Amino acid sequence: MRGTGFTARAAGVLAIVAIAAACGSGGGATPSPSAHSTPPAPATARPYQSFQLDDFTVIKGLAHNLSPAEDQGAAGAAELNDFGFDLLRHMDASGNLCASPTSIALALAMVEPGAKGQTAAEMAKVLHSFGSAGQESEILALLGSLRAKTAYVDADGFPLEPAATPDPAHPDPVVELNVSNQAFLQKGLSFEQQYLDSISAGFDAGVGVLDFQKASEPARLAINKWAGDQTKGRIPSILQPDDINDGTRFALANAIYLKAAWDSKFDKANTKSRDFTTAGGSKVSVPTMATDQHLAYSAGQGYRALELSFSGDTMSMTLVVPDKMADFMAGLSQAKLSAILSAESIYDVDLTLPRFSIDTRFNLKTALADMGMPTVFSDSADLSGMAAAGPLDPNGLKIDEVIHQANIDVVEEGTTAAAVTVVLGAATGGPGDQTPPPHVQFHVDKPFLYLIRDNDSGAVLFLGRVDDPSK
Repeated sequence: MRGTGFTARAAGVLAIVAIAAACGSGGGATPSPSAHSTPPAPATARPYQSFQLDDFTVIKGLAHNLSPAEDQGAAGAAELNDFGFDLLRHMDASGNLCASPTSIALALAMVEPGAKGQTAAEMAKVLHSFGSAGQESEILALLGSLRAKTAYVDADGFPLEPAATPDPAHPDPVVELNVSNQAFLQKGLSFEQQYLDSISAGFDAGVGVLDFQKASEPARLAINKWAGDQTKGRIPSILQPDDINDGTRFALANAIYLKAAWDSKFDKANTKSRDFTTAGGSKVSVPTMATDQHLAYSAGQGYRALELSFSGDTMSMTLVVPDKMADFMAGLSQAKLSAILSAESIYDVDLTLPRFSIDTRFNLKTALADMGMPTVFSDSADLSGMAAAGPLDPNGLKIDEVIHQANIDVVEEGTTAAAVTVVLGAATGGPGDQTPPPHVQFHVDKPFLYLIRDNDSGAVLFLGRVDDPSK
């Protein structure tokens, strides 16, 4: 329900804010001040700890983090990738597109500890079991893999060990990847201690106490400020004025910020206008980067693919140019991606790639329901594991909307991207060097897909489609 009041069944607004950002050294928004750090837990245990940030008080369960799985989150990454590919097929079938499956999956996974019955079963199926009961250690391993990606170089440009002090001559990281989780809770709402502990132990997240009911606009602005801080200003207003109302009850947030320079930057002197044939068949002239270097390349039935590494070689962008976009997307899965990557060999590649910039915003509620999880959006939703019944939620909680915004900029120096997902509920009823590698042309001059991956876990942080780089 929009507007004031709520009827017999209070549906807590679940605003899952999943934010991700990536940027190369030569582009992106001017960074805003960093988000506030979380103080350490007090020595004396109590049901939760409470501390004040600039815009809201935070409470946090005191359950200790579990031991992370030993696979660097690879199993969970495969599940969230399959979820992301499924979701891609349910988003707009044409036009440029950018989304962050990791951000969306982590945000939705924070709902699952509070879901029960059919609601939980549907979510587990759609998310390919990512975030289901027993997967806390897998998620912690994935978070650990992502958080370990920030990298610096020494005075000679060689990567430093993760624990090394940055060289004064190179104080800024060549790759920066920050991951944080935050929940926002209606003041006075009775959350289950087990749920708070799950959020703390599995996601390292606290809960910001806001008064959505009596001060919905200040609450919206506080969440927007948090989102802007986490994305360093790339997505400062994920929640629009009508997204929060007095029926809002809580918001779960995941933020990812990535700043990554190419391992081998494109020479700007080689960038010039070239023709690109759009999905509609027309030709447009767009600024196109060019390079000739040794890159991982593969080709198979209906596609050609190339991998571009970011500095440090811990993350990469995979470019896929399908013969027929719809046919390729119909069969895209984690298994297909693994086959593409395993078929790669090093080639001397004559590469041309358009610079592109994309910003997209979706309400994913319909897509997620169509994928097989309609119950969590209905009056039959069972999120009783989150909060005990009380005056603010006498008949239970549900999800009302899932808002996702993402943007990406690809330029000569690197890649810049950001994504925010908000789920809202409302009151309702390598080769040797002896032989030169073969030469191949890879001119990206028609619609293509891109995927930014963590090479260790395999998680796809960003994916999308470019139908027309001039737009």
